[in-house]
Amino acid sequence: MMDLATLAEQVRDAIPLTRHLDFQLETFDGQSLTLTAPLAPNHNDKGTFFAGSQSALLTLAGWSLTTLLARQAGVDADVVAVKTGLEYQLPLNSDIHITATAGADDISRFEQRLTRRGKATLTVLAQGTSANGAQVCEYQGLYLAKDQTP
Repeated sequence: MMDLATLAEQVRDAIPLTRHLDFQLETFDGQSLTLTAPLAPNHNDKGTFFAGSQSALLTLAGWSLTTLLARQAGVDADVVAVKTGLEYQLPLNSDIHITATAGADDISRFEQRLTRRGKATLTVLAQGTSANGAQVCEYQGLYLAKDQTP
């Protein structure tokens, strides 16, 4: 299993924009992933966290979780976002903490389909919180993973 720092570096190499977000993949427990990013490089003209940065980070958290779950199932998968939805709930004037999760049954079904059929979808839920723990945004994304093995 690839470690989080290696995955984050691969993301930064493949998607140059993500270098400016200054994100960190913090923890992965087999069902959820946490990601953090500082306010300083992601602020807007109001001094709050830029909505575009939040969107990119939430999408990235869902992609990273799906990628890690595929690898956990023993599959080197190409993962893409298929459909996303995002609600901004409060202005954010601190660093962001994102937790991306998928249900245990959904993960099991995803891993089984991916190993049997070579492709599978997964719905990921992610919540962004402020430094004081207030929820500031909620995200849902549908991701498609395809086995890259020839």
